[in-house]
Amino acid sequence: MTEEEIEQIERQQAAASKRWRNLWRVHFYSGAIAAPFLLLFAVTGLVILYTQPIQDGFQKDLRRVEVVDSQFVSFDQQAIAVETALPDDKIISMTPPRDSGASTVFGLESGKSAYANPYTGEFLGTSDSQMTVVRWANALHGHLNNDAVKVSLPTVSALWDGEGVMRKYVVGDLILELAGTWLVVLVLTGLYLFWPRKSREAKAAENGRKMWSFRLSKKGRAKWRDLHALPGAVLFTMLLFVAASGLPWSTYWGPNFTALANKISPNSWTDTPASPIGKKGDLDRLGNQINWNTADIPIPASYTPASSDDVPVPLSLDSVVEIAKEEGMKPNYTINFPSNTKDDVGNPLYGSFTLSNSWPRKTGEARDVFIDQFTGQMLGEQNVYGYGSVSYAADTTVSVHMGTQWGIISRVIMTLTCVLTIWSVISATVMYAKRRRKGTLGLPRRPAEVHLGRGLVAIGVVLGIVYPLWGVSALVILGFDKFVIQRNSRLRPAFGQR
Repeated sequence: MTEEEIEQIERQQAAASKRWRNLWRVHFYSGAIAAPFLLLFAVTGLVILYTQPIQDGFQKDLRRVEVVDSQFVSFDQQAIAVETALPDDKIISMTPPRDSGASTVFGLESGKSAYANPYTGEFLGTSDSQMTVVRWANALHGHLNNDAVKVSLPTVSALWDGEGVMRKYVVGDLILELAGTWLVVLVLTGLYLFWPRKSREAKAAENGRKMWSFRLSKKGRAKWRDLHALPGAVLFTMLLFVAASGLPWSTYWGPNFTALANKISPNSWTDTPASPIGKKGDLDRLGNQINWNTADIPIPASYTPASSDDVPVPLSLDSVVEIAKEEGMKPNYTINFPSNTKDDVGNPLYGSFTLSNSWPRKTGEARDVFIDQFTGQMLGEQNVYGYGSVSYAADTTVSVHMGTQWGIISRVIMTLTCVLTIWSVISATVMYAKRRRKGTLGLPRRPAEVHLGRGLVAIGVVLGIVYPLWGVSALVILGFDKFVIQRNSRLRPAFGQR
């Protein structure tokens, strides 16, 4: 090998070393920003994943009933028991028991839920639709429980949705979205730092150690590095997936993505229909007996109780439940009661029953069925096949994120993701405590020359375009590093610069 070739190899190794150290520093910055929220996401995510067993366990007297060897009493009788106990709180929905040991759940206008024993018709009590711990988990997981403080920002979706450029966004949502985008950078840089390089592979081979192994016999940072890095490598794909599938919920990036998705592959939505003008003779879906001489009386578009001979009595809840079975609704579906209004000139407009499969659910099970409140005929439906291809794909990732798409398999995967995430944050904190030098913030030392390489710069540019909020924050950090830290002799040592 010639001297020129040796010098070229040394230059390449030096450049690779600088790139590695700079990415280590980026990984540290990303962790400092994302780790607290990552811990929040993991803990609250576990609560959300197991909402049903948590609520069933703590509210067993309301949500679970003793199974008896008998049929359910009439759902209308159960509704009457609730109305009698709560005369000032209107029932707006009903969820039949999801299994033989579950109670019937009635949604109330106040936002609370009422429960009835389906075997006895007994009113069991009321509670908020979500327990406090579940409600807080959802609030913190979604918007830090703060949707009052807002700020105006320009949005790129104005390029394709034709609306205003400046729009208001919830600050709590923006913070969580920013943490989610820095999570993407954290994962990518972490994998790069972990991935074996030729020089490290050769050194490991000399020491008789495999790169994919724990050095539990070692002390100090070497052991903790493995305890942090190896689970992180396993988490790589899932954390990227969690970040990508969670961002459609975000306040800033989410609407931009939705608007673009609808432009690329528009959704086809079905508005809740009113029942057409019909006759009492149409009331025959379930074999209802109609008096022959009233069969031709017109009825208006379909919910108020009958007030005259011209308006038939609405379907019983038992009939609606039978129709839901005929329509193949999934266990834990909800019956939303009709909402009646008046048109511009005061004529009554009668709504329809809406049967909705529960959420979260498998993407293919998304379905709303609209039922005439008088005749029981299906007026229309909205299912997942009304989604555009982009929205369908996004909804599938969301269902996996929620642990429902593949049943118990996705639940196990997401549980493991949460647990390993908590461990990664703990192990990273221990590593930081062990390596932090006195008088510094513990940041990895910054090379005199920043050199990331064209490929990494290109990746950063693409991320900044796809996630504008992250791009702006990255530019702010780079500017602070270059124009503040590097020019202050007191800050340089604290931030790992000479």
